[in-house]
Amino acid sequence: MGKIAVFGGSFDPVHKSHIQIAELALKFFDLKKLIFVVAYAPPHKTRQYASVEDRISMLKLVTCNMQKTSISCYEAQKRESVYSYQTLDHFQSLYSSDEIYMVIGSDSLLNLSTWKNIDYIVTHYKFIVAKRPNIRINGETKYLDRCDFIDKETEDISSEEIRKFIKLNYKRVVPLLDRKVYDYIIQNRLYR
Repeated sequence: MGKIAVFGGSFDPVHKSHIQIAELALKFFDLKKLIFVVAYAPPHKTRQYASVEDRISMLKLVTCNMQKTSISCYEAQKRESVYSYQTLDHFQSLYSSDEIYMVIGSDSLLNLSTWKNIDYIVTHYKFIVAKRPNIRINGETKYLDRCDFIDKETEDISSEEIRKFIKLNYKRVVPLLDRKVYDYIIQNRLYR
């Protein structure tokens, strides 16, 4: 039995903090595999800014040399909102002898009670939680017994912030993105 981590998101665009979280999860939790799952239309977001094809392409650019990782289009191919419990069940069916974890940020941990079928999720799955700056978790936080925390705090980067910076001045985003992703955004005129 091994540990498989599912790291879902819009990745709109994928940035250095996403990659840092994946690398830390692989390093600290002896994962057999980490799977990036690109959402087509996450239930909690109103829209995506780049096409799902562009978001997958950018993710491929930054993960092509990452050991023990893969990209899944399970949610993207559905062309509709897919809930986390459905995605986790899908991967549990593929890796039936392994333990399935979901990678989330500590900001998401505080909102878990709003997730569809959260009682089912926490009964069947566990979370790897990345500590985000300025998000405080205490002993009163629900579902702590289902969480393993990455000890190192991750960089405070958001895709929303990056999209705003791109509209204003490309140079401000350079330190936040892998150079290949930055070049892809410029060449394809994304987020303008």
